[in-house]
Amino acid sequence: MIRQFAAAFCALVLLAGSAHSDLVEVIEFFFYGCNACYLLYPAMQKWVEQRASLIDFKRIPALRRSAWKPLSHLFYTLQSMGALPRLHGRVYQAIHEQGLRLLSRNDQIDWAVAHGLDKAQFEATLDSDETLIATQLARDATVAYGVRFTPTIVVGGRFLTTGEMINRESRLSRVLDQLIEMSLATRGSE
Repeated sequence: MIRQFAAAFCALVLLAGSAHSDLVEVIEFFFYGCNACYLLYPAMQKWVEQRASLIDFKRIPALRRSAWKPLSHLFYTLQSMGALPRLHGRVYQAIHEQGLRLLSRNDQIDWAVAHGLDKAQFEATLDSDETLIATQLARDATVAYGVRFTPTIVVGGRFLTTGEMINRESRLSRVLDQLIEMSLATRGSE
């Protein structure tokens, strides 16, 4: 099975482990403006829901360019407000289906209010130190993991794959499941 997917991932020097020792950490680096991330989102979401008992899943907005910061701020604002589960997919829809860019503060505020969020709370959270720090940590993680493309998925801090490496949405589950197995198999060698 490893040979079948050998070109679908690369090995990393172990950078991190899950805070939950029984679970395998899976990090998805994404960018809301990335069409491949948008197209992969439904399959990724389904895979995450089906593997919830096996994985410690995290989403991190990749910050390869300073122009990506506003959408990272939006992500962390929604997360801090507890609105991310309801609105993450809707951000993708706004950008890729409705043609909204959501890059300006005012556009983000208008969009958030239109989706039922309190304007004052959204503005305060968007401008908070917590959001700025989280965005910087996302930038640090993007660099530390050597993320060059979105989406990039890191499994167990040891294996990295990208949408391009996976090549087809239909291979997503098989490749990620294999990386989980490999991560579990290598735990003793850390």
